[in-house]
Amino acid sequence: MSAIEFTEHQITAHVPELTNPTNRIEVPLSIRVDPLTGHTSRVITGTKLAPSERPDLSALTADPPFCPFCADKIEAATGTFPTEISADGRIRRGNAVIVPNVMAYSEFSSVGLYDTERHFLDLPDLTGQRVGNLLSAFVDYTTALHRIRPMWSSVNANYLPPSGSSLIHPHAQSAHDDIGTTLHRTLVERSGAWQGAGAYWDELIARERGGPRWVGERGRVAFLTPFSPIGFHETWAVVPGCPDITDLTEQDCADLGEGLSRVFGAYYATKLTSFNWAMYGGGPTPSDRYSLLLRVVSRSNAEPMYRSDVTYFEKLHNEAMIDLSPEDWATTLRADFP
Repeated sequence: MSAIEFTEHQITAHVPELTNPTNRIEVPLSIRVDPLTGHTSRVITGTKLAPSERPDLSALTADPPFCPFCADKIEAATGTFPTEISADGRIRRGNAVIVPNVMAYSEFSSVGLYDTERHFLDLPDLTGQRVGNLLSAFVDYTTALHRIRPMWSSVNANYLPPSGSSLIHPHAQSAHDDIGTTLHRTLVERSGAWQGAGAYWDELIARERGGPRWVGERGRVAFLTPFSPIGFHETWAVVPGCPDITDLTEQDCADLGEGLSRVFGAYYATKLTSFNWAMYGGGPTPSDRYSLLLRVVSRSNAEPMYRSDVTYFEKLHNEAMIDLSPEDWATTLRADFP
């Protein structure tokens, strides 16, 4: 019978001292193994990559002459869904709108706007209500698709150019097909194959609750930082008892929205500007061995000649190099989850 094991390899690196390069010093390095996937990440000490100040985003985020996602343009500039998806052609919740994606990332794909009334929303403006409405709209879209047939479904977000976003107007995108992505399949397949006494995600929450990586709860949504991150300032939201996106309730979406908003607020306080998030459904045949996972990571700040936070470690080795431990990040986050 398997149990969750948090395996950590402590290594000593030998490097020149920054202020005295002729002197070699020893620096501790932690290599951590994810208990479910076996993914390893490296938590480094010493020099930090975090920004010391927040850049001025006013020029980047100024209202442009044309934006297809703003309220005065969206009706003419975006397409509509067939009636079996939405009788109105688009899906709306509050100021959030879901429209078809012009990019063929998957068999079915959509773009969701947090708010069409504002061209740019800075991190504090991504309120719990705005994020919750967006998630609810994506649930509606995914549910409609799954009436056609069950499939792999995810909802994902880029925010500002360092995250890979080509448009400034804050938005998210969904992907739905019969294949899924490499990491998505791995999460669901490893969860199904977990040999523990209970479901992996239930055991993980029980192990982490109240510990150094625990952040808090909103309703049934558990917020924590992962033992072996794949990105900077990574935060997880796990919804136990919810195997797929289509199983999210209105309350779940509100709780996820409120929690994500607090993470964005912590990013803002940490002088960060950019992020990615992804929410992974349970695949074509969801089971109670899997619980819906949403993970969010920060990205490099949006400024001229910025340094990307994706190096050969992440891109070519699928291994993250992290300069802030998950425990330290959880300590920062907990202050925003009273």
